[in-house]
Amino acid sequence: MKKTIMLGAVAYDAKVVPIWDIIRDYSNEYGVRLDYVLFSNYEAQIEALQKGMIDVAWNTNVAWIRTSHATQNKAKALIMRDTDIDFKSIFVAKSSKNINSIEDLKGKKFGLGSSDSAQASIIPYAFLQKEGLNPQTDLELVRFNSDLGKHGDTGRSEFDVLNAIMNGDIDAGAIGSTTWIRIIEEGLFPEGEIESFYQTDGYCHCNFTVMPDADAQMCEEFTNMILSQDPREPIIKKMMIMEGLNKWVKITPEELKGYDALYEAMQDQNLLENKI
Repeated sequence: MKKTIMLGAVAYDAKVVPIWDIIRDYSNEYGVRLDYVLFSNYEAQIEALQKGMIDVAWNTNVAWIRTSHATQNKAKALIMRDTDIDFKSIFVAKSSKNINSIEDLKGKKFGLGSSDSAQASIIPYAFLQKEGLNPQTDLELVRFNSDLGKHGDTGRSEFDVLNAIMNGDIDAGAIGSTTWIRIIEEGLFPEGEIESFYQTDGYCHCNFTVMPDADAQMCEEFTNMILSQDPREPIIKKMMIMEGLNKWVKITPEELKGYDALYEAMQDQNLLENKI
């Protein structure tokens, strides 16, 4: 009997259980024995992957880079969602503040989400610097570390930033592109109250990560099983909607380039080490 592939995921929301139940059941029917274990934070999941307690980790981009760093860049990224490609951070402000550019942020209060969130903190900080501002002296940073350990998955810190903007506690702030799209599509704030004035370059988000010595056949079987999922099947469509994707994408060197900017930002901000 073949070994059961043990997959790790972080329980950032109640929907995580039905998502992985569907993937587990599909995999077992497909012929690849799979089970999963949930962690309360990505730091513990990274440690479990390194110790061989799990075979595959569904990692955020921050967790992927920390795993890659810990293995001298030898860890492997197998698959990502189509929506993990060209992710962006969006800078927003209340319309009445008349903030239309990065330059207008000088002397203003700017909100960043959880310090371990790529989209709400790490990348925005790096792009403030890239656009010529010193985040420590040219503006007042206000941090909302409201979901540490989840790497921004809950979106809670992004909504803390948005509420602070609406309340007038800060002048502007950074959120992820998926949160910005959700605000527009669901009309979460009065139309015209909040505007975007800047977006970063695109970067990559989550992926399935394995260690450098992962069994090649296991990786191939897992990859083929994930890629075989047909979004036209109702149960798979349900899972993909909950997980926020249209299709799975096999990672090539081209997709891996999408992590370079975040790697450099984490290195600059001393965030590469996996500290529990």
